[in-house]
Amino acid sequence: MAKDLPTWAVVATVDEPPALVQAFVAWHLALGASQVFIYCDRPDDLVQGMLAHLANVTVVGCDAAHWLRVGKSRPRRHEVRQVRNARDGDARAKTDWILHCDADEFVWADPSVSTTLAGAADHADCLVIPVAERIGVPNKSIFDGAFRRPFREPHTTGCAVFGPDYDLTYRGLTGHAQGKAFVRCGRSLQMSIHRPHLGRSDADVVVERADPDALELLHFEGLTPAHWAFKLSRMVRALAEKDGMPPSKHRHRQADALIEDPYGEAELYHRLKCPNDAIVNVLKSYDLWKAPAFDPSAALQRCFPDRAIDLAPQTIDKWLRRKKAHVLSYLRDD
Repeated sequence: MAKDLPTWAVVATVDEPPALVQAFVAWHLALGASQVFIYCDRPDDLVQGMLAHLANVTVVGCDAAHWLRVGKSRPRRHEVRQVRNARDGDARAKTDWILHCDADEFVWADPSVSTTLAGAADHADCLVIPVAERIGVPNKSIFDGAFRRPFREPHTTGCAVFGPDYDLTYRGLTGHAQGKAFVRCGRSLQMSIHRPHLGRSDADVVVERADPDALELLHFEGLTPAHWAFKLSRMVRALAEKDGMPPSKHRHRQADALIEDPYGEAELYHRLKCPNDAIVNVLKSYDLWKAPAFDPSAALQRCFPDRAIDLAPQTIDKWLRRKKAHVLSYLRDD
């Protein structure tokens, strides 16, 4: 008799446009997730009501009672809040594996997540999913575009191939290149942002890496140019208020570029995330180009049959202006 395929869950802390969160949930349920845990960083987030009818989805409003239940009062740093929520999701999960990622990160699997997880060695504590980052400007949908994988060659080679703006990236990506990890449940591993640990040393955790052609994390890093600039502005604001983790060098350089020209967000986005044909050909020659037919529409229709989900970039920007104006204007205030 064939062995049952492993089950898996996904957990995320969100403060995002509702359409993105709905797509995140619907996509992963369609992909085979047995459980989805959504922690709303704003306890009054309306997305809670939008997801309430989905049986395999647990939605938690992160109010004062929640934070006391999982440890102490609400942490100032959002990374700490993410980790505490991931560990709470891990404790609640009734699956073999669990993935902690962000709402703008979507798993891509071929043939399926469970099939790849079934192939992991028994002694492996986690399976790292490599990341590919969306490039280009979305047109009709926030999910338009192709993806760029991280450059594997030395930094000096990257600068020679891609030019001086390579210094504003990490291995060619504006976000992270570490990927995220599926973690085995029931092994007393402590969930974190990218990798689990045992509280002593990461060397204690047995790490296996997935083949990117079988399992990859599609990172929509900046749903629109304005959304990308918002995330950078949020980081700058958090640092100024001592409310964030120190950024990596490439993130710091991006922030410095935005501080230097607060109205140049679209131009900076195009420089870093819209490669010309020559660069695209280089990416293809290094097997760093991925263009999947990514479309969550069918999954959204199954989960929300009575609701039209608007995925237009303009709708995301409108949400930003309405909900996050104080962050968007932060670098432009005198």
